[in-house]
Amino acid sequence: MYLFRATNCTYYTRMVLPAYLRDKGFAADIKVSLLTKQRSIAIGRNLVVAGILRPLISSLTPQSQPDTFKAHVNQLINDARVGFVGVTETLDENAKPLREVTQCIPTRPTQLAHNTATYDNYPYNDNRVSLNPVMNKSSVNSIANVSLPDALSKFITSKQKQSVSALTVKQLNQRIGHFIERTHLDYVFDITSAEAMEYKDCLLEEDRSHKSNKDYLAAVSQFFKWCKLMRYTSANPFDEVKLSKPSNQAGHDLARQRWQPSQIKQVFCSSEFIDKSQDFKWITLLMLYSGLRPAEACQLHSDNISVKDGIAVMTITNEGAGQQLKTEQSKRIVPIHQQLIELGFMDFVETRTKQQTSNRTSKSQPIFTYKPNKEGIWSHTFCREFGKLLDQLHFIAGKRPTAYSFRHTFIDELKQLQVEESLVAQIVGHAYHNITFGRYGKKFEIKTLKPVVDKVSFKLNLTPQRLKLG
Repeated sequence: MYLFRATNCTYYTRMVLPAYLRDKGFAADIKVSLLTKQRSIAIGRNLVVAGILRPLISSLTPQSQPDTFKAHVNQLINDARVGFVGVTETLDENAKPLREVTQCIPTRPTQLAHNTATYDNYPYNDNRVSLNPVMNKSSVNSIANVSLPDALSKFITSKQKQSVSALTVKQLNQRIGHFIERTHLDYVFDITSAEAMEYKDCLLEEDRSHKSNKDYLAAVSQFFKWCKLMRYTSANPFDEVKLSKPSNQAGHDLARQRWQPSQIKQVFCSSEFIDKSQDFKWITLLMLYSGLRPAEACQLHSDNISVKDGIAVMTITNEGAGQQLKTEQSKRIVPIHQQLIELGFMDFVETRTKQQTSNRTSKSQPIFTYKPNKEGIWSHTFCREFGKLLDQLHFIAGKRPTAYSFRHTFIDELKQLQVEESLVAQIVGHAYHNITFGRYGKKFEIKTLKPVVDKVSFKLNLTPQRLKLG
């Protein structure tokens, strides 16, 4: 018997049942919520619950019936919880001492490892007793006993061998690690939908956006899906765990933040922006007028800029040294916006390529001087520099658009112009799931995409002289 605290900080009593009863369908253990998050209160209630459970467990025989035992336990625990107010003067506001007497239906079996019976934590809440069954021997041998940190290490190694960007791998590692740090359990097989639900509550209590919380849940769900395939567990406990939209926000309020026209003008017409390096200004302009991700712009190589059928284009690819893409759909050819051409981008690339050719033997080099950090993220230095620029311009951190928001702005501009979604998806490198165009349709030709890109206009009256480009 022991007292433990779940991830939602509620205390529980756990008592193990005799191993010989498990083949008869009895639980591996019993868990009873003590309906409090205060340890001083939980200690007293733990003694009360243990005093009820010990005689019941001692009286069990090979002839005892699981259903009868469950009903008896539920009834006695109900009676005890009514008395909790008498045991202590304080009862948590959200605690509900009365609960229905219901049969506990298990959702998945527990694990036996090395021929020794171990327990599993089954979905429970503050108003029920958890009675955990075990699996038969034929199923036991197919499940590995793997710790959460070991499983995470193997999962990350597997991801690194795939076409997954270093940033994505880093985020997966961080988000899954966040879950592991907050659970009181050690092994993959021990995690059930109860821990998943408690983790969701934990995320909601932390100061994080709705989208970020969804990303955290998605990362952990992906991890347990992989664990299930690796036979580290028999189920993905996060399968049915969903995060509802905040009730006080309309659906469009959850859309990604974009740059408003006045904000765009504030940045591009500021002396602080104009005084930045040529590379910084061109990367920012490429994001605004092409919808590139920051890393896609920073890692452009000289041979990624070319002319096809008389149209200047950028090839977004991962074929150059160190280049990475977020997804397979990110690989694309994007017509260069007429505004960028008029500002002298093609001349800038030609000049930079000639300088590189005279200094280096390699045929293709990155156009810009920004280099990837040790994790291979090309945009790291640029985004930090851009954040400092916004600080100088008195944009409030946490309430302002970011460098990535230029991509959202570009997409939103095309949406407001009522451009067909399949066209936008190809330009910005999104998967298009409509079966007619997505599966059977071929990609649009560059000459079709060019006028679509050129439709985006921000009326900034930019010139090479005003921006000091050249």
